[in-house]
This record gives sequence, structure tokens and C-alpha cells, in this order.
Amino acid sequence: MKRLVLLISIAAFVGALHTALYLSPWGHSLEMKFLDLWFHLRGLVPSPGNVVVVAMDEDSYGTLGLSPTQAWPRIKHAELLKRLSEAGAKRVVFDVLFLGESLDPEVDQKLAMAFHLIPTVLGADYGVIEEGSYHKEGLVLPLKDFRKHTQTALVGLPEEEGYIRRFWVKRSELTSNFSTLAEVAVGDKISHLPDENDLINYYGPPRTLPTYSYYQALEQEHPLPPETFRDKIVFVGLSLRTELGPAQKDAYLTPFSKEGRMFGVEIHATAAENLIRQDWISQSPFNLEALFLAVWTFMLSLLLFRFKPQRGIWILLGAETLWVLAAYMSFLKEVFLPGAVLNVMILPFNFLVSTLYYYVITRRKKRQLQRAFEFYLSPEMAREVAHHPQALRLGGEKVVATALFTDIEGFTEKAEGMTPENVATLLNAYFTEVMDAIFEKKGTLIKFIGDAVFALWGAPIKTDQHAQWACETALAIQEEIKKFNASGRFPPLKTRIGIHTGPMVVGNLGSKRRFDFTAIGDCVNLASRVEGLNKYFGTQILITDAVLTQSKSIAHLELGSVQVVGKKECVPLYTLLHEPLPKSIETSWMSALQKFKNQDWDEASKLFEKLYLKNTLLKKSCELYLEQIKFHRVHPPAQEWKGEIVFTAK
Repeated sequence: MKRLVLLISIAAFVGALHTALYLSPWGHSLEMKFLDLWFHLRGLVPSPGNVVVVAMDEDSYGTLGLSPTQAWPRIKHAELLKRLSEAGAKRVVFDVLFLGESLDPEVDQKLAMAFHLIPTVLGADYGVIEEGSYHKEGLVLPLKDFRKHTQTALVGLPEEEGYIRRFWVKRSELTSNFSTLAEVAVGDKISHLPDENDLINYYGPPRTLPTYSYYQALEQEHPLPPETFRDKIVFVGLSLRTELGPAQKDAYLTPFSKEGRMFGVEIHATAAENLIRQDWISQSPFNLEALFLAVWTFMLSLLLFRFKPQRGIWILLGAETLWVLAAYMSFLKEVFLPGAVLNVMILPFNFLVSTLYYYVITRRKKRQLQRAFEFYLSPEMAREVAHHPQALRLGGEKVVATALFTDIEGFTEKAEGMTPENVATLLNAYFTEVMDAIFEKKGTLIKFIGDAVFALWGAPIKTDQHAQWACETALAIQEEIKKFNASGRFPPLKTRIGIHTGPMVVGNLGSKRRFDFTAIGDCVNLASRVEGLNKYFGTQILITDAVLTQSKSIAHLELGSVQVVGKKECVPLYTLLHEPLPKSIETSWMSALQKFKNQDWDEASKLFEKLYLKNTLLKKSCELYLEQIKFHRVHPPAQEWKGEIVFTAK
């Protein structure tokens, strides 16, 4: 009797353990890995052909003569709508956010008129809305004039550890009245919608769905066949061959990620195809699955502990074989049958324990098995958590800190001529140098963003020297990059750095189940914008006056004031120098700046032209101011102008 009670207790414990692991993020991740395996075993499914994708890709950028760094011209979208209407397309769905007015009101008017030609769906997303000098989170909608003759749908995709697996069915108060892009694309003919557990049925790797370059859809001399778009739902969005750099935020992992990430527009199109065919992968509610698996685990555990290991091994192999066959056959019938945690971890673990139970516990004495779990954190985070365990909880606090952003100049072009393996090797070596410099000055590495780095001083470790250390780190990074380039191991790199100090929210931000230590706020955004201004001034390190105020003994040069996108206030900028400039050069430069501020265009032009010939460091800056002078001669500045340069692009 005691043995039976003990076996039931052990089996119940194993069932509870399985339930805990199954409902954990780790268990969920393991189950999804086996879902990916079923996709690969099944292989590619021929495209159903109800939807097509028009890709804003590299070929279109080149053929249409567009710049990858600028927004796609709206006049091209108007031309595309006209061509698709003529081709007989059923509906056009833009995985594009049409935010605000363009620089040309006539173009906006033409695009608004083009929306009359064909049923069109425009994207909306949840993001940060600017209201004057304030920012708040809210729903970012298309331009009001565009919404008059179009439908609006949500473009957001639900990420799970970087993967897109499910339909987005959960709604907030702001989004409760909106459907997903796929749902609106299909229209009202959907017999029923997937629930929050159901999974997207991917038909294959990227570009499995019929995909055509944007320029092909506009081609007049050699147009696509008439049936290409006839009666089709056409999805339009970014779809490149590489997801490096800024495009990375629009590319996601899928079950076929070994063949490359999939861009959001194709994921939306796949979801729409699923809705049309009603062939998504169904999954039961997690709690119901957990209950069923707990009962099954309890029964198998009793059997494994009841019989000797010689019989237990056959029970184990039989249960696992049965699950593999049932799970794969169910998948082919568009039903997901979980069990990976049970069959990969719990049952083998259970068999091992039952074997130990038979040979050790029942014959000698019961021994306890110990399991250890380790958390790997950066040294700074580890010390912080050691003193404040609550740091692992969700939430943040407002602090004054210094943010630093780096970016490799022209990295996309360099990467295009390299294999993915060589790109990964280069970035790993490069990031190692940058990280060493950051950690040496007690900085916190927040994240890698493509080839860029986001670091922070002043949090989680608070210090009054955060601005000073950030500046010293920037100079140290440039020195390390010189050594990196001198080694000759990789193509030479040029790193640009932007630094800003100010109040920001720092902490563990995200959801209750998954969050990251990060920093957000207007000051963080400004630091990122400052980094991007290096390309206009021809500098490598730019800092704001807020940084300079809290730094000491740092060689610098004032470059003037700027007004960046999204901010009305002027921001004085400075460049950091390894060595001070000759006094004569600095004096001439400051005099030229003053003449510029005083609107003495003739004298300012003369001084900038002389400096252009004398000093290599200031050539690009001189060019920038000479262009500004040329502009202000034709368009005199307003009365309240104080000498700032207004940047209308990021």
C-alpha cells in the first residue's frame, strides 16, 4: 500500500512538473520547434494562387531609380493602383504605413484619387504619437484623406521569440474596432476566424507565394501576363533578399527560417490565403492541452515506475513512436498535437528516474536528485540583481543617463559583396572590439540593432560620470576601429557615433512573460538621430550640449545648432576630437559660424570656402553650410531663426 501511494505521488509530481514546463516559455518554445520540424518534413506546398505579392525589393529600387534611405514615393503607389485596377485585381493591401502628409500635396491628392479605382486596404499600427513636444502611445493611422475611400487594418504581427506563428486576434481598447490586414484583405466571406491558439500554415520558405517586383507591375513595354493580377488579392510591401540593417525590423523568423527570414508582407499574404482556404493549423486551448497531457503523463509515469526498466524501455519507445506518428499525421490534417515536452524531456527523464528508483531507491535508500538552473547576465546586471532581486520584475524607472548609438557607414553595400558567413564573422569581430570598449568604461550594452550598437551609462549602475564615460568610450571605440582596420582581416570600417544625455525610462520593459532590459524616451531617440547626422557633417562622433555640460577635459569643436525630425527645439552639436585643432583653424571656423548666424552670407561663404581648402576634417561641414547659404539666399530664414540647420529626414 505504501509503495502504491509512493508511486501515485511520484506520478502526480511528474504530471505537475510536465504541466509547469509545458506552460513555461521554454516548454512552448520546444513544442514550436517540433512544429517547425513537421513543416520541414511536409515540405513546400504549391501556392493556392488566391493572393500575390508585389515586392518593394532591390531590383525595384534600382530600376525605378529610388533611394533605399528614403520613403517609397507615393506617386509610384498611385501608378501601381492604376495598373492593378486595369489588370482586374480584386483588392490591393498595403503593408505600408502612410503617415502624415508628404512634401508634395499634389502627390497626396493623386494618391487619394487613385484609391477610388480599386478596393484598397491601408495599414495602421500601435506606436508613439507626437503631440507637440509630448509623446504618447497610441494607434498610428494613415492620413485622414487616404482613409475616406479605403479600409484600415492592423499591420502588427505577434512575435514569439522572434518567430511569427499565430494570427493576431487579441485586441486592446485602441484596436478593438480594427481587424488584421489578412482579415480585411479577405473580406466578409470568411466562414469563421482562427482563435488565439491557431497557427499560420506556411506553404514554404520566403517567396513561395507568387511574388513580383514592384517595377514589373509598372512595366509598360514588357508587361506581366494579364492573368497575373486578375481577380487576385495583391499585397504590397517591403521584401528584400537580405534583412541586414534597417530592413531587419520588417523580417521575421518562420518555420522555414533556414532558407532566410520572411518579410511581413508575405506573412500577411500567407495568413490571408489561410483564411480563404480555411487551412490554418488548429490548436486546442493551452489549459485543455495541459490537462490532457497531465493525465497522459500521470498514466505513463505509473507504468514506467510499475515495471522493471527492461519493460519500461519498450513503454517509452512505444509512447514516443505513437506520438510522432500521431503528431505528424494530425499536422497533415491541419491540427497541431503537442507532446514534445512530454516525449523529449519528461518521458526520458521519467524512465531515468524509474531506473534509478528500481536499482537505487528501492534496493538501498531514496536519494534526491538535484537540478540546478543558472541565469547568464552581464556583470553589471548580475551585480544589480544580486543586490536588488526585484530588478528581474517587469517595470522601469525614470533616470538621467547617457545613451550612445553606433553605426557602420555603408555597411549594407559592404555586406552585399560578402557571403553571410563572412558577414557574421566580420560583425562578431567588430562587436567584440566595440563591446570591450563599452564594458571597460562600465557601460551597459542594451542591444545590437543590425550593425548598430545601443549602449547606456547611468543605468542600471547609477553614476555621475555617465556622460564623461560615454565620451571616453566613443574615442576608445574609434581607436579600436583603427587597430581593427590596420589588421587587414576585413574590409576597413568607419564607425559613426551619436551621444545624448537626458531623462529616460530604463528597466525591464515588455510583457509579463517576456521582457528586455532597455531604455526608451525622447532622449534615446535624439541620441539615435544625432548619430545619423554624422553623414551630413562628415564627422565620426557627435554629441549634444547636454553631454558636453557634464563632461570634462574632452577636446571638442562646436558645429552649430540643428533641428532634427520630430523635435521643435534646436540642439547645439559638437564633435569630439582626439587632439585639438590648430588655433587658427578653430578661430576661423567659429568666425564663419558667427557670420552664418548673423546672416552675413558673403563673409560666411568666404570663410567656409577657405576652410574647405585648408582642413580635411571640416570639408563636409563646410559643404553643408555652403549649401545652407545658397538655400537661404533664395529662401531667407524666418525672423526667429537663430542659425540652426533644419533636417527634414532621418
